[in-house]
Amino acid sequence: MDIRATPPSRTFITTEAGAGLNFDHPCAHGNPSLSLHLISEQEDTTEDLGVVLPVCAAAALFGAALANVQAAHGSAAAEEFVADMLAFKERAAAALVARLARFKEAQEACCQAGAFTQGREHTCNPSDDSRS
Repeated sequence: MDIRATPPSRTFITTEAGAGLNFDHPCAHGNPSLSLHLISEQEDTTEDLGVVLPVCAAAALFGAALANVQAAHGSAAAEEFVADMLAFKERAAAALVARLARFKEAQEACCQAGAFTQGREHTCNPSDDSRS
């Protein structure tokens, strides 16, 4: 990954973001790519942008970003940046485990409505014996 000094053709100011994995576009090593969903809310306009970034390129990109933080603000700022990333990773990991558990419940339920309403509502056939 190169450290760039040239300005981009367009600046996208990110106000919210999300991350996931993209299995449709693996990296050269066969690993899934990162899927970054960037959102920009500026005045009355909201834009979103999806970026698929191979994992092997992501490490180089984030390393270059970290080098820029260190060069501009010093080693302590770079260490704080890494500490923040690790703290956010822990929070995201807990949220991901909870989300995957809800997804598994929905897959195992007779219908999605039944899963998300703890069985109070159903979109499946009421005479279906597979409902519990």
